[in-house]
Amino acid sequence: MRILDLGCGPGRDLACWGVTSSDQVVGLDIDLGSLAIAKVRYPNQAYLQGVGECIPFQDESFDRVISAVALPYMNVQKALGEIHRILAPGGTLSLSLHLPGFTVGELLHKALPKPVATIFRLYVMANGVLFHCTGKTVGFLRHRTESFQTERGMRIAFTSAGFVNFSFERALGPTGEAFTVEARKRK
Repeated sequence: MRILDLGCGPGRDLACWGVTSSDQVVGLDIDLGSLAIAKVRYPNQAYLQGVGECIPFQDESFDRVISAVALPYMNVQKALGEIHRILAPGGTLSLSLHLPGFTVGELLHKALPKPVATIFRLYVMANGVLFHCTGKTVGFLRHRTESFQTERGMRIAFTSAGFVNFSFERALGPTGEAFTVEARKRK
């Protein structure tokens, strides 16, 4: 299976995503330093620098895209459009995302009382509410984007991007509640 690990960071064991040694995995991340670490940790995988809003692969290049908490830092609608483009018909998208509680925690425990951090966290909260209502996000200064996601917002965004067969799961993990979603591209 051809798999894209979108926002791969410094690389990670992908077994929890059901990835096996027979799969062909490519990692894509914006940060060159993280990619250098990933190349050392997992030398049998390919790694490229890039962003989710402009994925540097041809149409229908992958059977599956996985992404561990990278989509919240992207323009969600553009990234989902690109993911849909590079997935083969019937391909699967598997994501873990931020819930509203993560953003509230960041505001209360890391941003307050710092004015700049507080303003940014308030933007993230507003962007998450916008996403919940419309399935779209807006950028902040210097094209930085961040938001939380909800099931309602993801349904809107998936539908708009052409995905089908959505599934949503919430579970408690070591860092709090995890929110995972899956969707398919039509065959």
